[in-house]
Amino acid sequence: MGHRWLDQAKERLLAEPGRFKVLEYAGCAEKDLIPVLVQQAEAFSRGMDDGTTVRKRLVNVMMEAVDNVGKHALGILCNASFILLVRDARGYLLATGNAVPIATATLLEHRIGLLNDMHREDLREHYLKLLSNGSRSAHGGAGLGLLTLARKCNLPIEVRSDALGPYTAYLTFGFRVDLVD
Repeated sequence: MGHRWLDQAKERLLAEPGRFKVLEYAGCAEKDLIPVLVQQAEAFSRGMDDGTTVRKRLVNVMMEAVDNVGKHALGILCNASFILLVRDARGYLLATGNAVPIATATLLEHRIGLLNDMHREDLREHYLKLLSNGSRSAHGGAGLGLLTLARKCNLPIEVRSDALGPYTAYLTFGFRVDLVD
């Protein structure tokens, strides 16, 4: 199932001239996958002679996005997840997708809309406030992951959900990491 959305993401992201695929993955995004994909992205970035700042931002976005796919994918549909990294003249585009409860998709779309409307300074201030309060657990839940993504990538974050049934949606994200701010 994940291949369907991966193919759609590739079709959309690779349609523009000058873009090419750096890496792709379809299947369960388990914990041991994170370092493998991050290492591949970082090695590619080094090979392109990207600056340290760009490489760090790319690694941060990759780690958080892949981790979120693994944490939040529905167990029975975890094989439907995908990760796609594309490069163009401006930088990197990362697309991810996984099946989630429909309520989660609705909540995340709302939160991303709020984050997309915030200025960089507001994102930083909100991040510091979340770090200082005790509402998060060892498994997250305070929105720090989304906030980290919003701080490290170039806004807006793209988000879309497609209903798979009355209780399940397929959630896709698009993140951009430019070579210059």
